[in-house]
Amino acid sequence: MNVESPHPEAKPASAEGVGRGLLREIAETLALFVIVFLVARLAIGNYAILGQSMEPNYHENQRLLVDKVTPRLFGYNRGDVVIVRSPVQEIELIKRIVGKPGDVIELRDNLVFVNGTPLDEPYLPPNAYSGPTRETSVWRLGTDEYFVMGDNRSYSQDSRAFGPVPASLVIGRALVVYWPLSDFHFVQHYAHSVN
Repeated sequence: MNVESPHPEAKPASAEGVGRGLLREIAETLALFVIVFLVARLAIGNYAILGQSMEPNYHENQRLLVDKVTPRLFGYNRGDVVIVRSPVQEIELIKRIVGKPGDVIELRDNLVFVNGTPLDEPYLPPNAYSGPTRETSVWRLGTDEYFVMGDNRSYSQDSRAFGPVPASLVIGRALVVYWPLSDFHFVQHYAHSVN
């Protein structure tokens, strides 16, 4: 009686077949790496802080990770720390949003008023100058404009000088300071309760 083996012996793979399989594995791994890298680059950016406009909260040469995706889906809030492209120079700036689309911003008595209500800004350093830097002291924001200011108002080039920033120039919301390691912390955003 002849009984067939339930597991016929596999034929040995040729060197050529093994080589093709290995090349295919390497190509798939590289393609996956490139896709993951591109998605990560589009979703998260890293930026270096230039200047002292956000002191004492953020300092020159610190490095940040920035979320570019969720703000596009859910929007920005007053008090968010963001990276914006300067509308007057080829640089990226770290600022805080104080006005959202549709807001009326007024600077008087060294305070920022949003829709007639003064902002509570506990993140400002003592003696920060929140007044206008040009003749304009009132701005009515358009449907896609944000008003941004540095925390260190006395040393900040911000919307007081260059006006409201179009949404297209807001890159993303700061997530974490990761460098230097001794400064590692999550960025604290401040929720302003203004109508």
